[in-house]
Parts: sequence; C-alpha cells; structure tokens
Amino acid sequence: MAKTNDGSDPNVRHTKYHIVESRIACPGCSMVSAVFAFALPAGYESLNAVDDEPDDPNEMWEKTDFAAVLSYVEYLSEAVADRIRAMTAHYRLESDSEGGGRFWRNHCEHCQTYIEEELLHGDIDGPFGPLGAELSGAIRWHRVREPFEAWAGGASHDVKALDG
Repeated sequence: MAKTNDGSDPNVRHTKYHIVESRIACPGCSMVSAVFAFALPAGYESLNAVDDEPDDPNEMWEKTDFAAVLSYVEYLSEAVADRIRAMTAHYRLESDSEGGGRFWRNHCEHCQTYIEEELLHGDIDGPFGPLGAELSGAIRWHRVREPFEAWAGGASHDVKALDG
C-alpha cells in the first residue's frame, strides 16, 4: 500500500469488516480516550500496482491470506463513513496541515487533540499495533456484515484475533 490517493478510489475491499475500538491516554490532556480503526478479515482484496505508479494500467486486485488493521485512511465508501460517524464523532475526516491531504483521524473525546496514527498503529504496545493474542483482549470488535471499500496508506497484518 504505497501509492497515494486522489480522494475517491479504494485500494482495499471486502464483503465484511470490523470497526475496532480501544483506549489510549491522550498525548494532549492525559485522559483516557476511545480510539477507532478498521480491521479486515483474511481474504480481503488489495489493489496492487505492478509498477507502483499512480493510474498504472496494470494494477490488479489481489486476495490476501491474512487479516489487517488499516491505518492512514484517506477514503471510505459513503456507507462505511456513515457507519463510523454513527458510532463516534471523534474519528473524522479532516485536512492534514502538513501534507495537504485529507485523512480519517482519531481525536481525544475530552480535549479534541488529534491522536497520531503512529501512536495507535506503530508501537507494538499501541492499541492497534501488531496484535498478538495477549493484546487483542483490550479491543472491542464491532462486526459489520456489509461491503467495505477504503483507501489506506498502511496496514498491520499480525491480527491473531481475525486470522482463524
């Protein structure tokens, strides 16, 4: 998942998905806040460009053998966006002042500080970092049996709770 998105095309899809919910101490106010992400079961499809070039005519959908928790989400289909908006107002689409793009981001439910994706997905002990069996118990899994489409810039593939 290396290419960038123009804001309207998916690079991952599946017939079902999970909204995953955990908690983290806010870097702004230190209060514990709920945070959210999307998890796809094994068998999801990923759009892979052969030459890693935008608008590559050779790009194709490939089915995966593993599950994933998505990060750096730039696009959600409208049905998926409506589903997460119904669950929380603290995971929302907004402009990135540094890069100029638009991303779905978690915000503290107390002080509205943006919670960096790296804190959530990058650390092994982060709420959505590589999820071993010992960490997955801290996560609430909200199963959604509806189609999923998104553009995600990253994914964690060590998702034991979904691999079975």
